[in-house]
Amino acid sequence: MFFLLLRLLTVPAPMVAPVAATATAVRPPAAIDVATLRDAGADMATIEAGPRKIRALLPAAGDRAVYAGCVAQRLVEAQAQIAIARDEMQRLSADPPPPAADRAHARNRIALLAQRTRDVERAALHCVDEDDSTISATRKETQVPPAIQRRPDPTRPPPMPYPAPVGGASVVIPEP
Repeated sequence: MFFLLLRLLTVPAPMVAPVAATATAVRPPAAIDVATLRDAGADMATIEAGPRKIRALLPAAGDRAVYAGCVAQRLVEAQAQIAIARDEMQRLSADPPPPAADRAHARNRIALLAQRTRDVERAALHCVDEDDSTISATRKETQVPPAIQRRPDPTRPPPMPYPAPVGGASVVIPEP
């Protein structure tokens, strides 16, 4: 079942004209800011490129099912973000133009989806990253002032008890 899902996800998606290209080909209504559409188109290009970049990481996962499954999950998430972003782009460039608050909301969602796509790409890269260790050793050299060095070490174990010099039956416990 898992391999069937993985196989379906690795099949190249049909090429669909990017929304950024269609947004520039269609003349935007006068009420919509051209810079907003341009920025939204750039974010759409980032969102639509995400699955392609993540799909390129699948061979790096090799035959390790855990790595391949992790990358496949990120791929599904990136593909879902494309559908959401396309809906928002249609709202943004609708004719007649929606109210300004709706346009601002759509633009904000597209920007957030672009950021999330970048995060998902980074997460997919971490899935196949060979360096699984998050612990690193660091050596730090410090200078200790002489006044502090002369003090006894409080973490040192106490001195060992020894037999008393007189009597032999008692034990002396030294003061720390």
